[in-house]
Amino acid sequence: MARVRLVTTSEAEGDARQLFTALERQGAAILNLHRAIGNSPTILRNFLRLGTSLLGFGQLPPNLRELAILRIAQMTGADYEWAHHVPLAKQAGVSEEQIKSLKKWEAHDCFDDRARALLLYVETVTREVAVPGDVFNAARAYLSEGGIVELTLVCGYWGMATRILKALDIDVEPDVQQYLPA
Repeated sequence: MARVRLVTTSEAEGDARQLFTALERQGAAILNLHRAIGNSPTILRNFLRLGTSLLGFGQLPPNLRELAILRIAQMTGADYEWAHHVPLAKQAGVSEEQIKSLKKWEAHDCFDDRARALLLYVETVTREVAVPGDVFNAARAYLSEGGIVELTLVCGYWGMATRILKALDIDVEPDVQQYLPA
């Protein structure tokens, strides 16, 4: 059970009410994560703006972005994030084999050299923050400067999201519980 109130549209104030109303008009779900952050309406607007930019307007190939997000979710134990991003990963072209093998990606040949370089980068940023030159250069060999910046932003944004989810004990919505890790 969430440690903070999950704000409903009728309870929401300011930016949160505007956002929730717009999402409902579009037939989009309002996630429990967003309802929790709705306790800080202005922050919610900016949180969603950055997340939407990273999901829909970047240079980073969607399949690599989703592999990165899933690996961050695994590493941080954020089952909520995992459950929400498995369907997105599949839509982006991540195979079932890659999803099942992600925890031990180094040992599986379903990941090409580009994915391996990016996953090592993601793990390093998530665990260590600082990235040694060889790890950076390996990822940079496959990405433009904009792409490496976006990959780093993905690590930071979804790392932050997992911390919010875990610290506030946000519940997974019923419609994605089927994707929770076994």
